[in-house]
Amino acid sequence: MRVINGDPPVEDEVSWRNCSRLDETTATSCIAIAHWRDNRETDREMVAPVFENHYVIEVMLRNTVVECFRGGRRISKGSVGFGGTQICAPGNRITCRFKKQVEAIHIYVPASEVLRIYTELHRQSDATEFQLIDPAFSADPIMGKLAWTLLETNGLRSPFSRLYCESLAMAVLARAMEFKDGELAVVGSRSGLLPWRLRRCIEYIEDNLGAALTLNDIAEHAGLSRMHFAAQFKQTTGLSPHAYLMNKRLEMAKAMLLEEEVPIVQIAFSVGFRSQAHFTSVFRKVTGTTPARWRKQAVLAASLVSPPE
Repeated sequence: MRVINGDPPVEDEVSWRNCSRLDETTATSCIAIAHWRDNRETDREMVAPVFENHYVIEVMLRNTVVECFRGGRRISKGSVGFGGTQICAPGNRITCRFKKQVEAIHIYVPASEVLRIYTELHRQSDATEFQLIDPAFSADPIMGKLAWTLLETNGLRSPFSRLYCESLAMAVLARAMEFKDGELAVVGSRSGLLPWRLRRCIEYIEDNLGAALTLNDIAEHAGLSRMHFAAQFKQTTGLSPHAYLMNKRLEMAKAMLLEEEVPIVQIAFSVGFRSQAHFTSVFRKVTGTTPARWRKQAVLAASLVSPPE
């Protein structure tokens, strides 16, 4: 796979994920490499172009703060460290809200080339189901080092600089393809979830307690297959993903029950239950009492320990 012709090999983008060289090779086997920097400190929202035939691999070169949405659904929020990586699949729309200065390397890879390389490496005749997994801006030091070296190499005055950049871009792609099995070699079947995966899953669950979350939703956010994620999550936390989700919903429900003016049916829907009856059934099973009785007991206990006016 060759880097698109240009001088220098890495293009300086005028706007976020908008590489002018990409038009030259939309249907070819070449990749495009770009460097993007935004020194503003103000909050701003940016919408990336949708690429129907290319993956976009973004690797952060400095710490920043970003809230990222895929197809209108938030996939990450918070600080992003050096090496933070986001992979946009063909046809997906990515929107980001940046709150600090940003600097990143963008690598645009034809989806056909990703499949070709995967097929050759795994000696498979058909790998049409393979897709790069999105780390959703989780930091990966290896990615960061590769991207930084690529940028430095771009500044070399050498007849071999294009070859260096091409090789480093391929190394970035190879690292991105490892995320698929990440199922990654560093995870291991006995080690449970990596800390960054666990943190991302917990944040995702807590941010979406009121939504109709499924095991597939959470596993996809972790970048793992459904069964692989469920096994590793339980090994790490001691709870199944469903049990953990129910516990978090009941924790939020108890906090809301302390507010006497909030109707119980509203609380049930707010924490993700499909009906008040379902909420009451689960609540009673876990606590031994109904939400209404728990509320009365909690309010009474609070009044007994409150200091006199």
